[in-house]
Amino acid sequence: EYTRKIGLDANYFGEGITILKDRIYQLTYTTGKCFIYNKNTLQVVDEKKYSGEGWGLCNDGEYLYMSDGSERLTKRDAKTFEIVETIEVADHNGPLRNINELEYVDGLIFANIWQTNAIIVIQPETGKVVAVINGSSLEAQGSNGGDVLNGIAYNKTSGKFYLTGKYWSKMFAATLNKVAV
Repeated sequence: EYTRKIGLDANYFGEGITILKDRIYQLTYTTGKCFIYNKNTLQVVDEKKYSGEGWGLCNDGEYLYMSDGSERLTKRDAKTFEIVETIEVADHNGPLRNINELEYVDGLIFANIWQTNAIIVIQPETGKVVAVINGSSLEAQGSNGGDVLNGIAYNKTSGKFYLTGKYWSKMFAATLNKVAV
């Protein structure tokens, strides 16, 4: 397997990343820039500006979904990065803030809530939280003194989620039951 590594300029703190077609999109935390790379060469081919913070990023094959630490997800046009829609995320108790890491799987968005071990499952059309996954047992097994759960990735081929946390010594492969919505 071929592995290639590039660094981000020290002026930027890299956050959410997603791959859509032949592009890699990378948010920056507080500088309001999204770097767009060629997936094969890893060369920057474009950059887009946005207001606010950049936290998590995922895509549905056509649109980008971005979190900024609030209770909102921003649906963006992948070509222009313009806002298509703002989605208010809420469960039965009301809005959920600190939406962080994002992963789009089978029509649903899986999102970590920052500073918790919770992963919420969001219906993107409505913003409704349809399930909550408690990752506390993973933290107990894998954190090794690190921070809470904040890494979610999905492998479509294997059907497995890969979960980890900031500074954790382990990553976990998990198969999650389908969520009925």
